Amino acid sequence: MISVQRTSLPVSYEKCDQTVTVYHWDDDHVRRTVFKNAFYDLKTTQTVGKNGEGGQNTFLLVIPCSKKSVFKGDKVLLGEGPEIVTREEWAALIPAKVDGLSVVRYVDCKYWRGKMCHLEAGG
Repeated sequence: MISVQRTSLPVSYEKCDQTVTVYHWDDDHVRRTVFKNAFYDLKTTQTVGKNGEGGQNTFLLVIPCSKKSVFKGDKVLLGEGPEIVTREEWAALIPAKVDGLSVVRYVDCKYWRGKMCHLEAGG
């Protein structure tokens, strides 16, 4: 009989070495969470259509974790971002005004052997 040694996770998270700040609007206040073990790939694509040039930001965020901590509609900023306290500050926190900011459009939790190993979010 052959014995197979298995690792605990199917992937290495050594590329998850960036810091991101996730902002979540929670009823009447903003919850700010800083992740120091993330992978954040932000891309800007330019398009030319019949109405002229346009641009769009897309991104992929990977956070190794054991629970869902990012939700659709959250805002993600590269680096350690400032505290956001008021509704007005939340409303002003938009990609057109803040470099490196994205808005989460989807969240996908990934599992290995029945346990969540990382979260992928993007938009």
